[in-house]
Amino acid sequence: MFPGKILALSVGLSSALACNAAPKPVRVVLVTLDTLRYDQLEPAEGATSAMPHTWARAQQGLRFSRFYTASPVTQPTHATLFTGLHPWQHGVTRNGQVLSDDLPHVAEILRDRGFATAAVVASFPLAARFGFGRGFDSFREEFSLKYQPQSLWEEEWDVPGGEFFSLGGPITDLALLALDAAAAGNQFFWFHYFDPHSPYGDSQGLHVTRRDVLRKQRREGAAAADAMLERGKQLYAEDVAYLDQALERLFERLYRDGVAFDTHVFVVSDHGESFGEGGSLGHGFRLTEEQIHVPAFVVSPRVEPGVRSEVASSLDVARTLLSLAGVAADGLPAQGRDLTRPGDGDTRAYAMRKSFRGGVGHEVRLTGRHRLEGALFGEVDPSGRIRRGNAKGLLPGDERSLDASREERLIERFRSFEDQLPDPEAVESLETLDPSVERGLEALGYGS
Repeated sequence: MFPGKILALSVGLSSALACNAAPKPVRVVLVTLDTLRYDQLEPAEGATSAMPHTWARAQQGLRFSRFYTASPVTQPTHATLFTGLHPWQHGVTRNGQVLSDDLPHVAEILRDRGFATAAVVASFPLAARFGFGRGFDSFREEFSLKYQPQSLWEEEWDVPGGEFFSLGGPITDLALLALDAAAAGNQFFWFHYFDPHSPYGDSQGLHVTRRDVLRKQRREGAAAADAMLERGKQLYAEDVAYLDQALERLFERLYRDGVAFDTHVFVVSDHGESFGEGGSLGHGFRLTEEQIHVPAFVVSPRVEPGVRSEVASSLDVARTLLSLAGVAADGLPAQGRDLTRPGDGDTRAYAMRKSFRGGVGHEVRLTGRHRLEGALFGEVDPSGRIRRGNAKGLLPGDERSLDASREERLIERFRSFEDQLPDPEAVESLETLDPSVERGLEALGYGS
């Protein structure tokens, strides 16, 4: 096992027995889990977790019961994790954009402080071409599986065979190799897993997507779509169970290496997934509980095991990683907070949705085609309630329990976020660099 208490105890005992020995090198590990809903790790009362191994690890660490992502989309949230900036500040507001070299990046900061850095990523949206390889001495992209039948991909595409993602077993294999190959001394690793993401059932060689559900509804009606959706949920659960096994192999290795390294592990999901709530399927279009409330926990001798209920977010991860590494956050913006320290109880989180090109997009739900116009922002208050809107106002119903002055202040805050959005022409997009990218991302379930 990899319990925080045991790890902390081992550190304390080794210090007492060898007080004159040099301190252990530091190993910081960020594990990001694509599309993992909060309810998959944290079980309902009286139930068991869908990820029993990972849940056991989380219970021996510091868990955040109200952790919210910066976006319901992979690239914007990961850009926030590494920069400590909101999407409207770093400019990656949807998939298919490139993270600017001018922005701070945790891996670069740590590498500049002498850390060996390595990453293994499991899906195309996090490829180095999008700027996510910055700061890593070793950056392995493991894309070995096709998202759709081969017939979808055109010969001129630069992704050989249309291979866009990999399963968690091979990712853990590569993660273990990265641990083997890392230079001695302080280390920083990022390991990304894709298994919960659609297509559901890929761990079993099966493939069900949101498009399959919508197609079933269009051709055979609501009852057939409901049955297909239920099947998708079952396959999602099987993928999550597969991920749990893959993560356990990684945790076992990290625990064994704990005798040689002062080890700190931060595990977090980039966004959740909708399974029919409000008619929505998948993710990327809505700032709702099922899409932005995600599991997050830290296992480290620096933190006491337990649960913290103050609101935390993707914005806080960069500063927390540097704190765990023992490195000053001088290169980061003065926002976000160190989650190794308790909050003041009045913390809030902010998120953004703009997963389409131009000013107007559409989301196809079970209830029909819905027009999406402009950016949408969300505030999560200290109780975990989400209120959404933009400069034009709040979404209908989200103004409940707000007095007029508080509502106006929130709209003004959203307006300020909107004002900070970079000129679309100033954000490099792979639509212009590589025409293949847009089709690839749409095949993964993104786009209008």
